[in-house]
Amino acid sequence: MNFAPGSYLESTSRPLYALLFLLPWIVVYELGTLWVNTEQYGQILTRKCVVSFLWLTRLAQWIGIHPRLVWLFPGFVVVVILLCWHLAGGQPWRARLKWLGWMALESVLLAVPLLILSAAIGGSSRAAAFAQFPLPGPIQSYFAHLVTSIGAGIYEELIFRLILIGLMLMILEDLFKVKASLATLIAVLISSLLFALHHYFGIVDGRLTAFSTVLFTWTSFIFRTAAGVYFAFLFRYRGYGITAGAHAAYNIILRTLWP
Repeated sequence: MNFAPGSYLESTSRPLYALLFLLPWIVVYELGTLWVNTEQYGQILTRKCVVSFLWLTRLAQWIGIHPRLVWLFPGFVVVVILLCWHLAGGQPWRARLKWLGWMALESVLLAVPLLILSAAIGGSSRAAAFAQFPLPGPIQSYFAHLVTSIGAGIYEELIFRLILIGLMLMILEDLFKVKASLATLIAVLISSLLFALHHYFGIVDGRLTAFSTVLFTWTSFIFRTAAGVYFAFLFRYRGYGITAGAHAAYNIILRTLWP
């Protein structure tokens, strides 16, 4: 594979391409949350669909952002982080827009290994995934799932890969002087375990609470941990944009094939 400077693989792993690739999906997600009626969307969020999105909206509430703008805050965070990352890297502003289509195709292809693993494990992991979202109305429900699939890809990868792995590497390497290879291994394992666990537990009224709609099984936990390791690998070599795209593509394909 060619990761030479200016090549497709090298360029599309940069934050600028991640921003250009994900910005339309951020808009789709934000508009989708407005299209889905408030009561139904509230049910999705409280049933642990995109808890990472909820975390960011609660942060927005805590810092005093106007209630009508709270839903826009998570997307704003993604844009700001990617812009700052791009500026800090001193990379050029040039981009080949035709590569965005290739990024979409690559995201779908990179979702295939997880689909194969999910099929090999069996229906229990799929049932556990969709048991979180028992919503009425097939058309509205399916659209709601598509919207939240996009949101999960964007915001779970933001929290557990971009932010969490980045912070742990800074702490381990800069503060504790851990070797880069060992620091990476520790960061990947911890972030993957937390990624898996956050599907089963959440903070409710300041207390750690198990989600009543998500049954913990070792099969689903191991699968989600393995998925976390896989996404961490993608993040390391393909960047945030492709990783978020692959995560969203996996969710959408799984929901479409097994409604």
